[in-house]
This record gives sequence, C-alpha cells and structure tokens, in this order.
Amino acid sequence: MSWKLDETVQTSAGAVAAGRLGSGPALVLAHGWPWSSFSWHRIIPNLARRYRVHWYDMPGYGRSAKDAEQRTSLDVQGKVFAEMLAHWDLEQPMVVAHDMGGATTLRAHLLHSCDFERYILMNVVAMRPWGSEFFDHVGRHVDA
Repeated sequence: MSWKLDETVQTSAGAVAAGRLGSGPALVLAHGWPWSSFSWHRIIPNLARRYRVHWYDMPGYGRSAKDAEQRTSLDVQGKVFAEMLAHWDLEQPMVVAHDMGGATTLRAHLLHSCDFERYILMNVVAMRPWGSEFFDHVGRHVDA
C-alpha cells in the first residue's frame, strides 16, 4: 500500500499525520469532510509516478490530533494548510482539493499568501450552505 501516514508535524492546531510519495513536481491533496487523506489512497500510486505527492489528515480528522476542545473550523484548517506547505518547503505546488478542502486551500491562498502553480477543485464547498440534505441527515444520526 502506497498511502501511509509516516510523518507527524506539529502545527498550531496540534499534531498532524502526513505522508509523501514519488518524485517530480509537488502536488498537494486536500481532503474533504468528514473524510481523511485515506480518501486519496487509490489514486496516490498513479499520481506518484509523475509527481511528488503530499497529503495529510486535517486537524480533527483521520489520524491527526483531535479532542473535544479542539477547533476545526475553516480558519484553523486554512492556517494549518499554509503551515504544512511551509513544513514541506513548497512555494508553488499544484493543489487538488475536494469538498471543504476547497475552502481550506482557498483561505490559505487568500489569507496566508499561499500561491499555487495549478489549482484543481473537485465538488468543493466554499460558501454556505454547507453540504447536502444527505450529509445533514447523517450528521444528525451518527449512530446509524
């Protein structure tokens, strides 16, 4: 399996689990809600043939730090995305963002001066109302 979280990065929002694979131009993957970087696990091996792929679990998701007191709002996520780019020493990576990853990366660009060589947005949520009736229903009935 090529997807793994073998790196821990200390950020302003706590410990973030991350991984990298491949060589070539930098490509960063930003997952959506309520998922984790595992959502990219099937495409990472193919992307890594051409790119140096970077991924992480956003704070509060997957294997990154999470606790009852932790803030995981978009302002936090945008700042952490900028911190991850700085940690990886990436100045103008290509970015692929899904769902809330779109709002997260857009905040990093607009508010934290992160520049991207290319920017691909997939099914993004960038403004309210968030999500669909299905995810609203799932959120109300988590135990189901």
